[in-house]
Amino acid sequence: MSAERAKMEDVARLAGVSAKTVSRVLNQEAYVATDTRERVLAAMRELSYRPNPAAQGLRRSTSGSIAFVCEDISEPFAAQLALSVERSVGDRYVVIVASMLGDVKRERETLESLAAGHVDGIVLSPTPASKGYLARLLRSTPVVCLDRPARGHETDVVLSDNVGGMASAVRHLIAAGHDRIAYLGDAEEVFTQKERLEGYRSALREAGIELDLSLVYQHAPDSQRIGKHLSWFRQIRRPPTAYVSGNSLTTLAMIHAGFDAASDAFVAFDDFPLADVFGGGINVVAQDAEALGAEAVHTLMRRIDNDAAPVKATRIGTRLLIRNSSSLR
Repeated sequence: MSAERAKMEDVARLAGVSAKTVSRVLNQEAYVATDTRERVLAAMRELSYRPNPAAQGLRRSTSGSIAFVCEDISEPFAAQLALSVERSVGDRYVVIVASMLGDVKRERETLESLAAGHVDGIVLSPTPASKGYLARLLRSTPVVCLDRPARGHETDVVLSDNVGGMASAVRHLIAAGHDRIAYLGDAEEVFTQKERLEGYRSALREAGIELDLSLVYQHAPDSQRIGKHLSWFRQIRRPPTAYVSGNSLTTLAMIHAGFDAASDAFVAFDDFPLADVFGGGINVVAQDAEALGAEAVHTLMRRIDNDAAPVKATRIGTRLLIRNSSSLR
């Protein structure tokens, strides 16, 4: 093949990478693996490839962005993940943050728009709804799911140890003498809530405590509704003596409803701003947002660089932070 006829696609084919990866090597962009860069450069030499300066400038103008797409950026943990993604990317990419506000139609339109050339990859914390359209999107754009998987699709996913984290909270309450422990969480179709409820159940089983479904509350966080249910808990024949929550929005709804999160025997899943000072400190299961975001970015960069390894799920551990041990008695 003559030097005049060699094209970027020819280099990509010979090197076994995408044309986008060749463009990244030409533009000397970060996050191209050393062996990948060497293969591309070797293919350029073999083909005597010379880039078209005008086309190279055009390619540069359409790259350099990734997106973080989540269900609700107002949730403290989602905001922490967004910040972690931005920190992990540094100055290598511009990060576009989009919040779906629980709207499935908005999610689809946003993802399809981003994948149509506006970003090089997407870190996605998906809504629980089924996503038939995502299969088409995955063929053109690298996607790494964060905090929860995309239902019905095989992608890389980075998750917290939801089961183990909740189980550690319940075990701690059991060790403090409680066997009537209420679970208040988000809607049951939410992936993280399913796993955290399983952690609650498993800790009870380990201790030989029979599950009482009347102590399980699962609904979208709403302070008025949660307030009524907390009142109902106090009126039943054997009321709970301790409580766990399934996420930060549920915890905040409980507090708005008048629940004394610092004085009652309580462990919240998810840390949140001021939880360490509210009423002397709220006990929490803290997720490692920094590690989660960093791992998601690292995985996405590998996919952008055309890593063809099988998709994998990565679990990041949690920490039980007991800030107010006197409240657990």
